[in-house]
Parts: sequence; structure tokens; C-alpha cells
Amino acid sequence: MTLAAVVLIAAAAVATLVFTVSRQTNCDPIVGGADGVAAQLRYVDIGERQLTFTFGPSASSDVFGVPRFELAVGNATPPPELDTGTKRLDIAFHGASGFNPDLTPSYRGSSLLVPPGAGILREADLTQDSAGLLSWRLMLNGSACPAVTTNSYVWGKSPRAQVTLTFGQRAWITAEHPATYVGAPILAPVLVVGRGFVPRSKLSLRLGDHDLDPADADADGRIETSIFVPKILPGIYELSVTDDSGRRATYRLSVTDEL
Repeated sequence: MTLAAVVLIAAAAVATLVFTVSRQTNCDPIVGGADGVAAQLRYVDIGERQLTFTFGPSASSDVFGVPRFELAVGNATPPPELDTGTKRLDIAFHGASGFNPDLTPSYRGSSLLVPPGAGILREADLTQDSAGLLSWRLMLNGSACPAVTTNSYVWGKSPRAQVTLTFGQRAWITAEHPATYVGAPILAPVLVVGRGFVPRSKLSLRLGDHDLDPADADADGRIETSIFVPKILPGIYELSVTDDSGRRATYRLSVTDEL
């Protein structure tokens, strides 16, 4: 499988989908991605109003891009005495798995994710990973319909495809780094990607109390830039990207002193 072939397929298959968030009881089903794609789940990033699935290529196929996905609202209505006000969304990816063809895990994160703070997104958990079907359940603190966007980039020599759900925020970011553990070594380069910013705007990056080198959004409002973590104590820091209009996205970056 050549990188050129994979990237070409990914570029052709990854079409941006944008749906406006709305507060309503029922959300229309959302479908996207492409049939025939084989993808390995690499990361799932959760925030109070954001959930991002990041996929890499599979050794079982030369066809890679955003796998076909379906997002639907759970229709079950609990009895009044059991109704806590939470709502359920289900997203299913076809041709995707958290396990490589040799059954080693491609996704090493938790099967139950909880945001670090209070927001509309309460939790996300894995409900199925078998027979080429990967499903996650989202629980919301109330009724809201997400905006769904797709994105693609290349990490080193490996292409990536992303599906992001956001609730009431326009911009979002994620970060990828070379560490094999959760976190980023001090002074290691970190690739920051995302979208939803004002096209061709100037972007200010900040990690905790440290200003980082600025970047520029492209014509589609995307960011793709490398940063270096300054010499700071190990811990979890807020990485933020803000454009000229004040549109802002954040990511919790874990910094360690491991090499």
C-alpha cells in the first residue's frame, strides 16, 4: 500500500459535513463517510461540547478515508419516575474497528469516557466492536442536536480521518504526538489540527500560561500546525486556539517528563 494511493483515496472520500446545532427533542439522522473504507480507530477525544473520533488506515485494505457512519437519536422514552432529562445519541461506523487485523488494539483508550467538566455532553461509551461495525453511545444532559464535521490530515507517513460532533461551538481542535503513552514529552513536537475557524484568519495558540507560535487558518477554516511544548512541570494543561474574531477551541494536553 503506497502513501500516495492512500492519501488520494482519503482526500477523495473525506467530504466536510456541517450541520447546525439546534435545541430540539428529535434530531434528524445524519449519515456520512464512504462505503468500502477500512479504518482503525486510533483516538477518541472528549470535551464538554465536543467528541472526536480519529481513524488511521488498516493493514487489511488499501482503501482509506472517513468510514461510513450513521448518527441517530435513541427513541426510547423512560417512564416519568425514571426520566432524568438525559438524551441518547448513537453513532455507528461501518468498516471500522478498535482492533488491528492481527487482533492487537489500535485504540488504547477507555471504553467509557467522561468529559473533565460539566456540559451538554455527559459521557460516551463503546457499545459494539465486531464484524466491521464500531458503535458508540453518547449521553447528553438535555436535548441538543450536534454539528458534525469531517477532517483529514497526515501524521508522519500515516493518513488520518476524523469525525467530530460539537454542541454549541463552532471551532474544535485535537492534538497528536509521537508518544506511545498518554501524554506528550516536554519539548516533543505536537501536531495540532482542527477546523471551524474564520477562513484565512490569524490564530493565537496558548498552552496554560505560555504563548506559542501563531498560525494561520486556511481557506476552509482549518488549522494544521506543529508546536513545541515549553519547559513546564508535568501535568494537564489547556491548549487553546483563538482566531481574530474570538472564536476559540480548547484541548486538554497531558505533559510528562518521560522520554
